[in-house]
Amino acid sequence: MKKIFSIFSAAALLFSAVACQSEKPQEETKFEISACQIAESAEFGETVDFAITAKAAQNVTVALIKDAKQLSSVTVRESVDGVFSGKLELPYAKNIADGEYNVMVMAMGTGADRAEQTVKINLAHPAFASVAFVAGTEKYELTASETVWSYTGALPASLSGYFEAKTVAGAVCSFGGKNVDNIEFGSTSTIDLYSYESAITEGTISFDVVSFQVTYPIEALYVAVPETTDAAYPGTVEVDFKKGQTVVFTGLGNLWVDVDFFDNNGDGTYTFRAEGGKYRLTNQADWGSLRTERISTVTGDLATFAWDDAGNITTNEAIWCLGNYNFGKPDKRNVRDGRVWTDWETYDAYCMAKIDDYKYQITLRVHNFAQFKFFCTKLNWGDIYGSQYNLRKGSGSNLNDLIRIYASAVLGDGNFQQGTGEADAIKIYPEEGILMRITMNVANPNSIIVTAEEVTM
Repeated sequence: MKKIFSIFSAAALLFSAVACQSEKPQEETKFEISACQIAESAEFGETVDFAITAKAAQNVTVALIKDAKQLSSVTVRESVDGVFSGKLELPYAKNIADGEYNVMVMAMGTGADRAEQTVKINLAHPAFASVAFVAGTEKYELTASETVWSYTGALPASLSGYFEAKTVAGAVCSFGGKNVDNIEFGSTSTIDLYSYESAITEGTISFDVVSFQVTYPIEALYVAVPETTDAAYPGTVEVDFKKGQTVVFTGLGNLWVDVDFFDNNGDGTYTFRAEGGKYRLTNQADWGSLRTERISTVTGDLATFAWDDAGNITTNEAIWCLGNYNFGKPDKRNVRDGRVWTDWETYDAYCMAKIDDYKYQITLRVHNFAQFKFFCTKLNWGDIYGSQYNLRKGSGSNLNDLIRIYASAVLGDGNFQQGTGEADAIKIYPEEGILMRITMNVANPNSIIVTAEEVTM
């Protein structure tokens, strides 16, 4: 009997051990990126192969990052034995700098499983063996001086084309666009450099392969200022300007020329400094100034700025500034004497000068208690840049205590007013006010960067 009991006892102990073993939790597989294979160095304009090992992942995204900004990315959803392979494009863009960049790798699993890893890659501009300006069947070969390639010699009366470059490794690259301010790598779109009445005996065209800056022969443009005999009906003229063009105004008299659009050369000539295009000049005799406003290349009406819900810019030609009596262009108040309204007149809104792809500028004389806003259009009060668009301190703005922005509960949606940066404190300006230059970077229209600086002239 004892023997039988011993057998059953041993069986019970064995069953108990097996049961305990089955109740022990299984060790979970750690979700991770176990390997990242990508080149340590490459050139802008290339694509690089990568192989990411993340066995439990559903997809992997590889992105090129610089200064917290994503420059390119690709997502791979299929793998072979947990290895996700693909190609990452390395952008070649205007003013992009050589140096070390981050490649961020993100693996996504089921549910909340996620793993990230960052590797470094050194990027540089390609070494070019030759650069030429391709104008139809004609090629103008350029010679190098560091990053700038130039041609000097006979040129036709009009010249249009794109730049073609061959790397030392033998790759052919192109640089084209709709104009000299909008050149893109990989494009063969025709750039209209100039069109004059006669051929040029000796002229120079050049191209900087880093900044994308183009120089070409520019003849002085003579612009006759229209007369204004009645302030209610000021004279206007529409003119096509090129960036960097020398301008001579006839009949200018004592009219003040807008410093945001024109540099005064001190010899009776001016240089147009904004993006090329069509502009309306108005003889604002009662203001003593020559008003400059941009005309849309699409609609033929006053230019605008707009973007969609995804943050993609759809129209990028002009931003408008409107305010009360206590601000205006240098040496001028915003509102002319004798007007029915004393301020906030949409007709009197100022056009900001577009001085780079995503940068707008305006120079104002600001007096005590000045208030103003920025608009997408000249005459539409609904399109306001205000507090709802993050134009405030702490959200990318650097206003240097010259101006601040109030929330809608205080002074309306996004009003700018001079201040010290301290709550409810107003900086008292001298009787003549101060000159303030405001710049907007609109590369990300959902988080516009505003800077302001005091200037003299």
